[in-house]
Amino acid sequence: MFNWVSVGQTRTELQIAEQAQVTTRFNVAVTHLGSSSADVRFGGIYALERIMQDSPRDQPRVIAVLSAYVRTHAPAPAGGFPRLKVGEVPPPGRPDVTAVTEVLAERPPGQDGQEKINWRNSDLRGLELSTQRHGKERGGDPSAARHLPFADADLSGADLQRATLTGVNLHGALCSGTILALASFLDVDLREARLYGADLTRAFLQDVRLGSADLSDASLVDASLSGTDFTEVLLVRADLTGARLNVDQLNTPTSLTRADLTGANLTRASLAGANLTGANLGPNEKWGTPAANLTRADLTGANLTRASLAGANLTGANLGPNQKWGTPAANLAGADLTGANLAGADLTGANLAGADLTGADLTGADLTGADLTGADLTGANLRGVHLKGARTDEAVGLPSATGQ
Repeated sequence: MFNWVSVGQTRTELQIAEQAQVTTRFNVAVTHLGSSSADVRFGGIYALERIMQDSPRDQPRVIAVLSAYVRTHAPAPAGGFPRLKVGEVPPPGRPDVTAVTEVLAERPPGQDGQEKINWRNSDLRGLELSTQRHGKERGGDPSAARHLPFADADLSGADLQRATLTGVNLHGALCSGTILALASFLDVDLREARLYGADLTRAFLQDVRLGSADLSDASLVDASLSGTDFTEVLLVRADLTGARLNVDQLNTPTSLTRADLTGANLTRASLAGANLTGANLGPNEKWGTPAANLTRADLTGANLTRASLAGANLTGANLGPNQKWGTPAANLAGADLTGANLAGADLTGANLAGADLTGADLTGADLTGADLTGADLTGANLRGVHLKGARTDEAVGLPSATGQ
């Protein structure tokens, strides 16, 4: 009994001593972070990394300290820096800040507690976070996380122009007003992320999951989004002018299933082969947003089954087949196109079976070979419409002369 009590007391004393030692190491490392010497600061950064490895219970405190270090030593001005031009390289980041980002990327997952990465309003231009760079690529260490752990990170207001993110978990991240122009995303999890007002101009996204994310008022001008998963994403008032949302090189369609695109600007956007099943591109009275603008958009082969396009502007849009991409005509079966502007639109061979075209403007539209079976065209403007070879069985609102 005496030996058992002695061993227990010794173990307790050792634990107390170890914690005291960790506390001392922590205090020394934090003190080193404030040094004017770069070498001393680097020593403090890597000392905190070692503390995370030796004492999991202290990892949340280390995350808080190192996150604050990034915000303090690399602040971004309000609104970010001037936008980089195509081909322009951002200035190199501070080596100590880069070291901090790498330490946090390589930290042991699952020991963060309630603490989250907080790089709000930070200058992170040219940031590189990659599973390959950090030795966690597929087929490597099976115990390593497949994605770098940045779930629920706060990147709001940060400037990440030309950042490269590969294999990063940003599930639920806060990126409101974040500048991601010319950034590259490969195999990134952005589900439920809050990207409202973010700048993704000319950004490149591949194998990215954005399910249920909020991209309201975001700028995606000329962005490459082929094959990206936008299922149930909020794109209210988003600017997608010239964006490429067509099928990717592996013939994977961009999924916009049940996405909310009310008020979105899709002028000249490429949506060839995209899946827009059940998507809402009409007006939204709750938010006071108008219908989407799809002027001259490429919707060849797009699946718009049961999509809401009421009042949408589809002037000059291409919904017919595309020989270049090998895509058929768009599928608009059961779509709501009430009051939509389809003037001059190419609907050659399009499937409009059961579609509601009440009051739609089809002036000069090409519906050659289109399927209008059971479609409702009551009050539609059919001046100059081409209906040669179109199927009009049980269609409502077509003058008998045009149904031949």
